[in-house]
Amino acid sequence: MKINDQSAFINFEAHAPRPQESSVPPARVSPAQSTRPSADKVVLSPKARELQDAKTQLARMPDIDAQRVGRIKLQIENGTYKIDGGQIAERMLEEMRLNSHF
Repeated sequence: MKINDQSAFINFEAHAPRPQESSVPPARVSPAQSTRPSADKVVLSPKARELQDAKTQLARMPDIDAQRVGRIKLQIENGTYKIDGGQIAERMLEEMRLNSHF
């Protein structure tokens, strides 16, 4: 099913408070505070770093293994490409087992 509803756009800026609407007076900032850089920092969990590394490695991999495709094409052309039905069945069962957990 494909949904293409363009009316779902929400303009969040229209609902944000404007500076002149603020009921809280601005805080006074000393000159020393205004020149200090912010101390905010982001620390990724080990799992997040692992996922980020995996994503980077995946992006570096080619979409198609050209050498493998070439070998299989050559085997098909020569009539030497063999299909192992047992291996296909095992992979299908493994895939079914993995998908049944979701």
